[in-house]
Amino acid sequence: MKNIHYHPLTQPATLTPPPEPLPLEALSSVIFQHTSLEEALLELMREGYAGARGEKIIKGIKDLLETIKNIKERGYASLESPLSTDDADSARRSPLEGGDHLIDEKMVSDTPPLPLQEALSLPADQFHKLEQLEKTLKRVYRGYDLESVDEKLLEELLGIALLHDWQLIKNLNAHMRAQGLARRGPSGLTLTSRGLQKIALEMLKEIFKTLRHDPLSRRLNSELSTEPYLTEGLRPYHFGDPPLIEPTQSLLNAITRTGPRVPIQLEEKDFVIYQKEILSKSATVVLLDLSRSMRFENRYIAAKKVTLALYGLVRTRYPKDRIAVVGFSTKAHPIKDTEIPFLTWDETNPYTNMEEALDIAHKILSLHKGYRRQVFLITDGEPTAHRERGYLFFQFPPHPKTLVKTLRKLENLSRHQIAISIFLLSKEKDRVSYVHEMAKRCGGKIFHLEPDELGRCLCMDYVEKKQKWI
Repeated sequence: MKNIHYHPLTQPATLTPPPEPLPLEALSSVIFQHTSLEEALLELMREGYAGARGEKIIKGIKDLLETIKNIKERGYASLESPLSTDDADSARRSPLEGGDHLIDEKMVSDTPPLPLQEALSLPADQFHKLEQLEKTLKRVYRGYDLESVDEKLLEELLGIALLHDWQLIKNLNAHMRAQGLARRGPSGLTLTSRGLQKIALEMLKEIFKTLRHDPLSRRLNSELSTEPYLTEGLRPYHFGDPPLIEPTQSLLNAITRTGPRVPIQLEEKDFVIYQKEILSKSATVVLLDLSRSMRFENRYIAAKKVTLALYGLVRTRYPKDRIAVVGFSTKAHPIKDTEIPFLTWDETNPYTNMEEALDIAHKILSLHKGYRRQVFLITDGEPTAHRERGYLFFQFPPHPKTLVKTLRKLENLSRHQIAISIFLLSKEKDRVSYVHEMAKRCGGKIFHLEPDELGRCLCMDYVEKKQKWI
């Protein structure tokens, strides 16, 4: 038998505070512009992250190098034309009067670690240390070892605040793993399911944030919903849920977290809501155009964002629904959810094979009998490729046979009661005309959009259909 003995602590326990969390909005702002998570994190390390008003939330290596440059320039100016204390005060008050050696007050305020008098009298060894630190940071900026930076030297020269910023950006990868947002795999650092879900929810917040004062947002209100309540069942609250809060369990969650104290401090994570039965289950295939023309106007970035946002919406609010993604350029292929943020346009296969993409969507949806089946087609143009007797045929401008075969695939989907919604990210006359013909043949919807409007329209179209009975 194993005996376990407990002894009281001889001294108070010290708790290590949790690591500072990575701002998900920072990661969400860059992750869609790169082909891997490591590239996205490297850009955050280099450039930092600025908030909505331009204020730096995370200072990157570029900001540290700029600070060093400012200190050195001020020091060199003082060596060429030394100033007394009174002259330095005068220069601070009136930077535009006098010679080139005068110091701009904004430059001084942007570089806080060194007082003005100290900056104007830097000894030679300080300049040597600054140049040494600058050289190391430039190597790190180009992707070399992060551990090569001497943190004691950085604190001595730039101050404790910038040392904290450096430690934050240096440990971005570790923060991601500690929070369960990423893991190290054979191909490098990759997002976990939890990380992907959190990024997806950030995209949903970004999309629905613009609907706060919009009349269209009324479609999301619970009183307009046709979904009834369950007689039992609760679940945690997620962003976008109707406010069907169960008060007792929500208060207990807050008390468990903070202890029995008055007033009770409620946070979003404490809320639980009544689960509602979803009358109609949906199976959705998103067809994502990855042809070369999608690189213009950030179309492919907008398409990736809304695809991931829809994935997050389905996983959190409609867990019984099913969603799949198919990318297409000259050829079409299914896409895993973890690949969505890192997709890019197909540079080597620039054509648009809608016919094969529609065929794959039909095969996927044929496995989901009893679901409300639908296809969301996100594209910026006409089809320019199709399959012909086992071979691939492509031509630009589009060959009439390509256009006809694509229309036939749409008509086949319509015959099998599969709804089509087409989101067109182009205003070219020929493309608009053909897409109208597509919608006419399959009885589908068509949306003419700018890239920044895509998320709002696609998610609202999905939610609106969920309010209907079948």
